[in-house]
Amino acid sequence: MKKSKLEKCIRTADLGDNASGMFVNYGVAKKKEGKYRLCRVLMLFAYALFVIGFAGFFIYMNILPIIAITPILTYILVLATWRFVSIEYEYCILDGEFRMLKLYGLKSMRALCRVRVSSMKTVAPYSGEYKPAADALKSANRIEAVSSMKAADIYFATFDDDGEEYAVFFEATEKNTQGA
Repeated sequence: MKKSKLEKCIRTADLGDNASGMFVNYGVAKKKEGKYRLCRVLMLFAYALFVIGFAGFFIYMNILPIIAITPILTYILVLATWRFVSIEYEYCILDGEFRMLKLYGLKSMRALCRVRVSSMKTVAPYSGEYKPAADALKSANRIEAVSSMKAADIYFATFDDDGEEYAVFFEATEKNTQGA
């Protein structure tokens, strides 16, 4: 199975005077399944439709030299839009703060969550006796940053923000870090 480009080992951060702080960074790529896969297929269909429509219009108008720029325009369109269906998630714990980022095509990112680990009420595996508690939360208050909700190593954490309870779902894969 292909590893994510963002997957990194546990390492000590270069914090200057605070070099004793621990920095943990881990990333996962979103699996191509379900709604996400449908979006990717529809995006490919839209690219083909653009090429056919653009070329067809100028063939119909009998302006054939314009068709030569079709590959360039298609490349620009793909470059601007494909990143939205090429998603990875990155988790980072630095100085007791848990940060979760959503990366679009490794070019831009959006912060999903930033919370102190000490303020989390629950951190547990998303299985067994803890699963019903996590499923009970409103879908608007769930942040799912995992490769797939069917993955075996999903954990969740709950915390309060502005009087509402939120849950973040993340993958915590146990790795052998000897020799790293």
